[in-house]
Amino acid sequence: MATLNLSIGGFAVPPELVEIVERGSWLPPAEQVLREVFMDDPDDPHFYDFATMVRQNELFRAMDSDDYAALVGGNQSDIDPGWCVVIGDLGADMPIALDYRSNPDNPRVIYLGLDGWREVAPSFGALAQLLQL
Repeated sequence: MATLNLSIGGFAVPPELVEIVERGSWLPPAEQVLREVFMDDPDDPHFYDFATMVRQNELFRAMDSDDYAALVGGNQSDIDPGWCVVIGDLGADMPIALDYRSNPDNPRVIYLGLDGWREVAPSFGALAQLLQL
C-alpha cells in the first residue's frame, strides 16, 4: 500500500508518484515518448527511486548561486531550487522536477533543457498520462 504522506525536502510527494514508484513503474519509457513529452533528446535518462530523490534534492538545494548559474547555463530562470523536488533526469544536467511555487498541493512538472526551465505538465498526474505510465 502506498505511503501517501511521503515528503521530500518538506514537500508532499504527489500520491500518483508514490504509487507509480512503489509498484515499480517509474521507469523511463521509450526514447520516442520522452522526445515527444520533453521536446528534447534523452541522454541516459533516469527516473529516481525515493532514496535517489532524497539524495539528489539534498545536492540540488545545497548549490550556491554560482553552481546554480553553471547548471542553467546562463539561461534566464525564475525557478527557486528551494521550491522544487527533483524526480529524475533526461541526462547529465537535464533535471526533471516538481515545482511547488504555484500550487503546493499539486505541483507542476518542469524540465531543464538547453533553452532553460520549462513546464512539461501542469501536474504529475498529467505527466504520468503523457508518459503512458
